[in-house]
Amino acid sequence: MFHEVKDVPDKKLVVREALRVVKKGGRFAFQDLFLLQSVYGEIGALLEAIRDWGVEEVAFVDTSNSDFIPQALKLPMMLGRIGIIYGKK
Repeated sequence: MFHEVKDVPDKKLVVREALRVVKKGGRFAFQDLFLLQSVYGEIGALLEAIRDWGVEEVAFVDTSNSDFIPQALKLPMMLGRIGIIYGKK
């Protein structure tokens, strides 16, 4: 729900704040509109920024291409723009 934080125009800062409270060695998983470039920019740049913030491991799951999501939910207005960022701090 990071994209719903209206008072922070750069949503990457909301992700950074969420990561700040994760303990060193702690694991995290965030699901949001990470594929919507108007909100987060290019996904590779976002993942690189997360690494630069001191996160040890970070990975991305494009839910629009994932077998565990039913085809009907992969439409752009459903889960087609949602991705999962997960890792270890």
